[in-house]
Amino acid sequence: MVLELINRGASAGAFHETLENYVSVEIFSKLSAKQKQVLTCLAIFREPVKLEALAAQGLDTDELDSLVEQGLARDVDTETYDLHDLIREFLIRSLNDETRKDVHSKCSDWYRSLKPTPDVSIELIFHLTKCDCGEEAADLVVEQGREIVSQGHMELIGLIESIPLENLNISIKTKLYQLRGEVLVLLGRFIEAEEILQQTKIFAESEGLTITEAEVLSALADIALKQGNSDDALSMHRDALEKFIELDDAKGAARSYNNMGYLLRRRNDKTKALEAYGEVEKILSQSDSHELLGSQLILARAFIELGEIDRARDHALTAFEKTDGIDDVQLHARAQAVLGRYYAKVGDSDVALHHYSSALDTMGDAGDLISLVEITTLLGEVLQDAGRTEEAMEHYREALVLAEANDLRMQIGELLSRLGGVATDKQRRMEYLQRALSVFRELGAKSRMQEVQAQVHRAVMSR
Repeated sequence: MVLELINRGASAGAFHETLENYVSVEIFSKLSAKQKQVLTCLAIFREPVKLEALAAQGLDTDELDSLVEQGLARDVDTETYDLHDLIREFLIRSLNDETRKDVHSKCSDWYRSLKPTPDVSIELIFHLTKCDCGEEAADLVVEQGREIVSQGHMELIGLIESIPLENLNISIKTKLYQLRGEVLVLLGRFIEAEEILQQTKIFAESEGLTITEAEVLSALADIALKQGNSDDALSMHRDALEKFIELDDAKGAARSYNNMGYLLRRRNDKTKALEAYGEVEKILSQSDSHELLGSQLILARAFIELGEIDRARDHALTAFEKTDGIDDVQLHARAQAVLGRYYAKVGDSDVALHHYSSALDTMGDAGDLISLVEITTLLGEVLQDAGRTEEAMEHYREALVLAEANDLRMQIGELLSRLGGVATDKQRRMEYLQRALSVFRELGAKSRMQEVQAQVHRAVMSR
């Protein structure tokens, strides 16, 4: 509180000078060397620190009680400590490069000793980028990046951008670029994503990384679709398909056929869409690999939307049964969500809600925020179809909060458009749709803009 008060009324230019003078003269100069070391370590850690993490650096943890009494550190619980944000800022600003890198290196050692989880890995990557361990950070990003992003750690994009590229081999550099582009797509930064992915494609072509070329073509096709260029999207998916077939990559080929089917479906070309989905069925009939289960779930959803109910049921049930026997609870949750979609389509809302709720619980426990947003949205759709409008809006709002908290702008726009479609009050409906339109306009998502504009027109004309 004292630290906050001394800065009240201070001009922006005087802020740091006022703070630093006070901390230097009245506080820091009176601390012992051991106390300064403990505070420095607490400052470098971004998260509250376990007592054992401090002990692992050879620090005198007995000093913590005194630091807490002085209000410089705070005890989150009996085994976890943090410090005042203003003190953290002052300490970090006052450290020389050698000391800063040394402490970051020790923090890296601590996170290396822990069981690797997305939360641990993002902190390890952060500290590695701060102590000139860019190559190790790059390897970790390539190995665990997608899982880290699935947990909502979109800050990974900034860490990737901070890794020096000059000493990395071209394969690692290419994969870093690819992941960076994929995260930019999730964030709705399509122009930047396209630039990065085009550069990734150049790297991949120069090194003969055909699989990466194919994956990047698929990602570029997704951007083209969001920007309203469906012809370009379809062409790129076909090019990607050729490369997956060349590599005998069944998973990639199935994904490409599914994507092509979706585009053809949007064109109302049901015959050609069914031909593309039929190719996915052929691939599934020739392989029993669990790697294809994700494609089978997408196929089942497509058949539901096309009214191919029997085929949808067969694939949804098969995927549900197969995922029940493997060690991937998130994939099984996705299978439950698709099965819930099937039951909603055939009018069995109670069974649909059961499957959706179970999938939602699993995704919540697993921390997969992107899938959690998707399934919460699907649950809202089932409730909407069942005429339970208020409950549907509640789930859409929950999903919107998650999407906004993680800056998932495309999902934000989709949820606003759904809320605009279900809100009973005309004024509220228009507000949601105008917000959705604004989001899609900022993203350059032309096809969705047109669809929302049609919703706005219908809302204006309704009484």
